[in-house]
Amino acid sequence: MRIAVLMTGLTAYQDSCFRELSELGDELLLVHPDSMPFAPFDADKFTDRVRRHVWSTMPGPDEIVPVVEEFDPDVVIMWSWDGKGYRTVMKRFRDRALRVVFTSNFWHGTMRQRLGIAVSRFYVQPLFDVAWVPGERSELFARQLGFRDFIRGANSADTPLFERGPRDAAELASRRRFLFTGRLIWHKAPQELAEAYRRYRQLVDDPWDLDVAGDGPLRTAFEGIEGVTLRGFVQPEELVDLMHQSSAFLLPSHLEWYGVVVHEAAVSGLPIICADGVGAVPHLLQDGFNGWTVPAGDLDELADAMARMSSMDAVRLKAMSDGSRALGSRLTPKIWAQNLHEQLERRHVRRTRAGVKA
Repeated sequence: MRIAVLMTGLTAYQDSCFRELSELGDELLLVHPDSMPFAPFDADKFTDRVRRHVWSTMPGPDEIVPVVEEFDPDVVIMWSWDGKGYRTVMKRFRDRALRVVFTSNFWHGTMRQRLGIAVSRFYVQPLFDVAWVPGERSELFARQLGFRDFIRGANSADTPLFERGPRDAAELASRRRFLFTGRLIWHKAPQELAEAYRRYRQLVDDPWDLDVAGDGPLRTAFEGIEGVTLRGFVQPEELVDLMHQSSAFLLPSHLEWYGVVVHEAAVSGLPIICADGVGAVPHLLQDGFNGWTVPAGDLDELADAMARMSSMDAVRLKAMSDGSRALGSRLTPKIWAQNLHEQLERRHVRRTRAGVKA
């Protein structure tokens, strides 16, 4: 199949998934920006097995429609449903290609979401034939928007990169470091993490340190806090090392549509503490099995969870580590690609047959 993908950003883990999809024989056109704010992935390491159209400013219809027309796709996948140029492409390919929307939004009751539901039958539904979602939370919201056909499992970490086998109990316990990684912007809750970490250090006699891997305008929240090391943005290969030099992973986001970094942490064998605003929680975190979920924005609960984690013995940390690896093993780029390929092919064949009958 020929698959055009209209993206608003491209990460290293997404590129690894598309590489696997191309290995199955699909021809890909990836349309994406040349960089992402506060996340400068090394584009030189992206796969050369796909065709690309890279932009610095969101392309309008005059730029992007001819590019996609020339590619002549069987399937067009669009990230979200905004962008005049991308929306024009989806309109042009009605009844010409299978039109898929990637959406990881889940319901959190904002006025924007309420408005989206109200106008979906005019603004969203006419552009797409199927919704591609990472999990149940996103599917439930997509159903509110009127979708009835779904492809599931939309996100996967680059598991071969992060997988290094089971963690040794003594090694894991000896690291004595929490790790947070993500852009330092509001919805990732870096200010709340900084304050919760301060409180944590007052709760225990021998606190673990905290590595902060990421960049953004709120990096100043961590300045001057004892035990914190600001790493800045790190490339995936460096992040692997940080994961394996840590004893537990933290993600306190107010709102995280999914959070592939939780998958990376799980595959790395890290016990996990996440806020309930993280979309990946139902898939990758089971309370008491591989960590705990805390209420988003509750600094005392987050500090207490850190205190409980750092006071556990090596045997309990090891059990949580094994739990994370078990949950993280359910999806890989190969599984991601095989599922997407089969789901798209089945729908494409069905549409082709319907067209022949017509």
